[in-house]
Amino acid sequence: MPDNQNPSHVSRSPSHEDEINLLDYWRVLVKRKKLISLIVGAAFILSIVAGLLLPKIYASTTSILPPQQESSLGAGIAASQLAGGVGGMAGGFLGLKSPADLWVGILKSRSIFDAVITRFDLVKSFEAATIEDARNILGQMVSVKKSKEDIISITVENKDPTQAALLANAFVEELDRINKSIVMTSGGRMRTFIEKRLREAQDGLSRTEEAVKEFQNKNGAVKLDDQSKAIIEAIGAVRGQLMAKEVELQTFLSYATPNNPQAEILKSQIGELRQGLQEMEEGKKGGHSAPKSIFIPTSRIPDLSLQFARLLREAKIQLTLYELLTQQYEMARIQEAKDSPTVQVLDAAKASERKIKPKRKQIVLLSIFSAAFASAFLAFFMEFLGRTKTRQSNDKRDLQLKVG
Repeated sequence: MPDNQNPSHVSRSPSHEDEINLLDYWRVLVKRKKLISLIVGAAFILSIVAGLLLPKIYASTTSILPPQQESSLGAGIAASQLAGGVGGMAGGFLGLKSPADLWVGILKSRSIFDAVITRFDLVKSFEAATIEDARNILGQMVSVKKSKEDIISITVENKDPTQAALLANAFVEELDRINKSIVMTSGGRMRTFIEKRLREAQDGLSRTEEAVKEFQNKNGAVKLDDQSKAIIEAIGAVRGQLMAKEVELQTFLSYATPNNPQAEILKSQIGELRQGLQEMEEGKKGGHSAPKSIFIPTSRIPDLSLQFARLLREAKIQLTLYELLTQQYEMARIQEAKDSPTVQVLDAAKASERKIKPKRKQIVLLSIFSAAFASAFLAFFMEFLGRTKTRQSNDKRDLQLKVG
């Protein structure tokens, strides 16, 4: 019979080999069941002890609403109310594609962390060597996330549930403080600038009124005709408007570029006011005399009356400027308050009554699974070493028999 037909040489089917291998594996596990049981049992006991010894960790979460868009865009509406955009500053500073991302960035900033660390003296509480070490420890405890609805949540994990809640709420309070500081600084620049010019206009008005009073006391009553009085009133009003527009342009250019469309509009308005003022003062229009104009040159007013007219004109200028700046100042204060976005808390952090760590059930189950896997691997490895040692012994014995 050919060798290939010898039953002893017939190869086993793959399924038969699998059954034998699986049976061998099971025999190895049964053979080492005491070792496996010992390891799994030890892991079970140790996991329970570890779960009991690990400190309890509590988590407190506070959530805040995203920044309202009117905080950044509302200044654009106020621009028209402020005669061309004196109050449009805050919109340029806070115009963002996703304002919530800005707040997330601020919450993760070093400024916020250092403020919280200083507030609660965490360097001492954490027993940290430096504030950098305390910042790293706090960073591991804090989680800042943003949902798809742009709702921002700040979660703090701590052994003390009360401190966890205090820290979470402190992050929101520090965000509100920094946010107000940044926006108040940008919006406050406009108010401060106008406030300074308003004080100067008020001082100028007071000096002019004193000059008019002194002139009248020195020269007696000086009467102007109706036409001259109309000229004085008109010129003073236009010059006051011109000065107010110049102040408005200076304020706008303090935070915008000269090529800004609003700046170009203000420049055009200033040019028109200057041209109109020149026509009133010189009695000319477009560089040519205008004999039929209702305004006559101020130089044609008699000398004494001219001096009085100039004083009245200056008083009218200062009064007009003061009135316009007062309006702008009030609008700037309103806009400054309006553009100061406050953090709106959706859910404040509270001390949790349930721990989130350690999760004892998971620790025990994971330990048992890991121990079972490791003990099974050890059993197979020991079986492999045993078979290898047996094979080497048999080979050595066979070699001795052949030599003998």
